[in-house]
Amino acid sequence: MNTYYEILISAVVLNIALCVTGYTREIKNPYEILNRSFDAVGGLEKLKAEKTTYSEGAISLGGMDGAIKIWTRKPNLSRVELSLGPLNIIQGDNGENAWVLDQNGKLQVITNPDDAEEKRRQLTVLYEDYAYAQPESDVFTVALESIELLEKVDCYVVRITNNINNDSHIYYINTRSFLKQKAVFLEGENSHDSYYGDYRRVNDILIPFWQKDVDHQTGQVKVMELTKYVSDETIPDSIFEPPEEGAKDYEFLNGMDRVENIPFEFIENHLYIPVLINGKERLFILDTGAGISVLNQDFAEELNLDLEGELKGRGAGGTVVASLTKLPSFTVAGIRFKEQTAAVIDMDNLKRRIGVDFAGILGYDFLSRFVTRVDYANELLSFYAPESYKYSGTGQIIDMHFQNSVFNVRATLDGGHTGNWLLDIGAGVSHIDGRYALREGFSEKDGVLLMGHGAGNEYLLKKIRCDNIDFAGFTINNPVISFPYGGTDTNFTSDRIGILGNSLFRNFILCLDYGNERLIVEKGKKFNHIWPEDNSGLQVALNGEEQVEVIYVSPGTPADKSGFIKGDIILAINGLGVDTFGGLLSIRKLLRADPGTKYNFRVERKNQNRELDMKLSKLF
Repeated sequence: MNTYYEILISAVVLNIALCVTGYTREIKNPYEILNRSFDAVGGLEKLKAEKTTYSEGAISLGGMDGAIKIWTRKPNLSRVELSLGPLNIIQGDNGENAWVLDQNGKLQVITNPDDAEEKRRQLTVLYEDYAYAQPESDVFTVALESIELLEKVDCYVVRITNNINNDSHIYYINTRSFLKQKAVFLEGENSHDSYYGDYRRVNDILIPFWQKDVDHQTGQVKVMELTKYVSDETIPDSIFEPPEEGAKDYEFLNGMDRVENIPFEFIENHLYIPVLINGKERLFILDTGAGISVLNQDFAEELNLDLEGELKGRGAGGTVVASLTKLPSFTVAGIRFKEQTAAVIDMDNLKRRIGVDFAGILGYDFLSRFVTRVDYANELLSFYAPESYKYSGTGQIIDMHFQNSVFNVRATLDGGHTGNWLLDIGAGVSHIDGRYALREGFSEKDGVLLMGHGAGNEYLLKKIRCDNIDFAGFTINNPVISFPYGGTDTNFTSDRIGILGNSLFRNFILCLDYGNERLIVEKGKKFNHIWPEDNSGLQVALNGEEQVEVIYVSPGTPADKSGFIKGDIILAINGLGVDTFGGLLSIRKLLRADPGTKYNFRVERKNQNRELDMKLSKLF
């Protein structure tokens, strides 16, 4: 085709396009864009005048289909009922307290939110009043960032920030229809994208009847399609109040209101307790950082349990894929539980890394039923019925702040880093959030690189020695702290400084009181004890053939200087076959021997045997 005809056809196409779409000037003022967006759906006055809503519809999540019902009343009252496979959850907010009735009938009323949650509640009221649309607002700042193509549609990208916290909202507004196509909610660890469509008019307001949410950290997709939307009908106050808790789902077999001094195994800084299910006794990890109890996939298969869905969750090291199941009645330490909903995850790789054959994790669904006392030094657990528990000791009582079925507490690192930390007795060591470490300069400090592992994945860590941690009025000197090193996602800011784990808690006796949202802390017999540390820089695990394999060699450490590399198979130590040492845990214990201790290793590398000599020395 010659150039003349190309130009002619292009001109015709352009004219047709202009006739169809009309001409729209580019708007530079973000407040004008917001106001045009409000006008497109009915006007700001009508939006602000709408006081209550009720909606219901279908929801799809993780391969499961279910139903959802939502009630709202401005400025911040809500109730959501979700029925999805084995999950039946009700949560809401009565204006004073948020609450949740979980999948196993446990009610948690949040009377003591942390600072981050209090600020978000304050912002919710302001957003519901559209305060951000006012140019004179002393809280919000609105900026037009760009015009971007979203699903073949040009959109104004408008960012809303505030001076209360670090959260921001980003709205993608269609440049022609001015309907909101997408919103990005940057709200700490709950950051997500929302996409909107199928706008329908209800009481002169256009409502999106289709919404897709994508979680930033996991990529989990949730789709909601409304079938009903009702505006400004009277909703009784009782809808927003916490419902009655389900019947108690456990019983003490001794007929009392407690079981005391139950032994647990403290292995590699994890707490293990035997659980009996269908006549099969297995070790489970006790974990306050798990929002739901978990079964290893191979144990779920052994029990012939039916699995539903493929949900994405956050685990140490990244994203985990979990199914849901109905866990049969089980017994723990003289306590019998009724059937519960639990998650199922493939943790075989984690078992090989830890070196312990465990079958699952007891998380919130177990621990929230009791006041749990953990005596680390004596390796004893006690469980008390919360309604009759009375504390009469002299320990320090601090607030626990409930969030997403886990708790945050306050602590201070090195005198100047005070804030919220996740209380996680399922974590072997204490961690700093990778973003915080990068921002505050911890990543520049001298330390040792190592490979971390969790339910999520393996990930590179840096381990450093700090000066102290102040926790519950006590000071622990010279703690070793780790944090993710390299590849840290800096797109959002965590609400927490990090995670407090058993490398800290082993100094204490802890009493976890979920119902009263408090933690009681007493000095343990090994308070500020000097604990053995690895002096080798050699990380080993069991491979698929049950061989002791080197999985990481920390640069500059004795293991590195001795010539170890990843993939070496350890055959013998000081002339003794590895089988004689009684397993992986005993070998790790050898690596924590005093500096100056010498070992001769025989390893297999590429089908050849090699002799390597190593002399232990302090890594810090």
